Amino acid sequence: MYRVFFFVALLFAALNSSAAVDDSLDSLDISLLTCEPHDEVYSLYGHTAIRVTDKRTGMDMAVNFGLFDSSAKNFALRFIFGLTDYRMGISEYRRFLEEYDYYGSGVREQHLNLSNEEKAKFMGALAEVAKPENIVYRYNFLYNNCTTRARDLILGALNGKVEYKKTGLQTGEWTFRELVHKKTSSHRWTSVGNDLLLGVTADFNTDWNEREFLPQVLMEDFDNAEIVGVDGKKKKLVDNARWVLPSTHPTVGNDTPAIPLTPMQCAWIFLVIVAVVSLALLRIAPKTMPWFIYAVCCLYAMAGLVLLAMVFSQHPTVRVNLQILIFNPLLFFLAFPMKKWNWRSHVIVACILLFFIGNIVQCYAEGMNVMAFALLLMHTVSKFGIKGSKEN
Repeated sequence: MYRVFFFVALLFAALNSSAAVDDSLDSLDISLLTCEPHDEVYSLYGHTAIRVTDKRTGMDMAVNFGLFDSSAKNFALRFIFGLTDYRMGISEYRRFLEEYDYYGSGVREQHLNLSNEEKAKFMGALAEVAKPENIVYRYNFLYNNCTTRARDLILGALNGKVEYKKTGLQTGEWTFRELVHKKTSSHRWTSVGNDLLLGVTADFNTDWNEREFLPQVLMEDFDNAEIVGVDGKKKKLVDNARWVLPSTHPTVGNDTPAIPLTPMQCAWIFLVIVAVVSLALLRIAPKTMPWFIYAVCCLYAMAGLVLLAMVFSQHPTVRVNLQILIFNPLLFFLAFPMKKWNWRSHVIVACILLFFIGNIVQCYAEGMNVMAFALLLMHTVSKFGIKGSKEN
């Protein structure tokens, strides 16, 4: 069925794009579809697609730039490194809605107020994008996703420029991290995972276009947008909007975490364990305390291997991440048990202090400052432990 509709859609697009612009295009309607999130983590940010219908032929299709194969070889690894390829697909509109109906997620349709000339330009662009050599693209969550692709396809067909009004998330100043938090606020562990990977540049203020990586923002922008033609005349970009599929899932977006504790609670528990064990070893077995500290530091260092890998990622917002100052792969070497407090100890403490200063420019994942304090506490105690060991 997918192949049949894909072929028919291409044929339809080619015919309409090459035909003369006349009243025959009056039967063609183009709409933006904005889909609400559901319980799957990958859906937390929502989704965007385009609906193309022709009353004359009965064609009703959904153009979707969010198709991926999670079972593909090394999918997770490629996603982390920004090497994930997504593809565009064209399917029956009815089948597109069935998926969101299954999850109980709402779908809102915004009918675009396009002239016949703009419709012809859109269909021509769609025919080009739908060519086998063009349907696959290099996905980037913040800069090149299903929403930005749909936006660019629509705006590229307009005869004139678009003017927006500041509403919703376009008011005030927002960073990428803050915008992501808006969608993951009820999934705290997901937020922690995101914040661990997002670096300094995720805390820079975004501009108008950058915020439109979120389906909600693009939907709000289109609601209040006007097309300014070359003759200076204005018309609304969206002339009608409606919910074609109302939300029926009352728990959409809510989280039932596998870990009942919050990230901050876990961080404080970890700090208490580190403090109790370190003080106990200082009193009863000071010679073994450096080995305990080294074991804990190895855990930090293993987490740091992931952040080190991010330096080579194609995602521009993850390469410079100050959290690597505590989740530092060099701890495998720097924290190796020492008989006395030396330059390696000073390097570790200096990195921790720089991490705390880094709060000025980067928003860390929840609990990371507590984790940094645990690391500092261990090395402060170790100084006395090493002395105690020497005296014994």
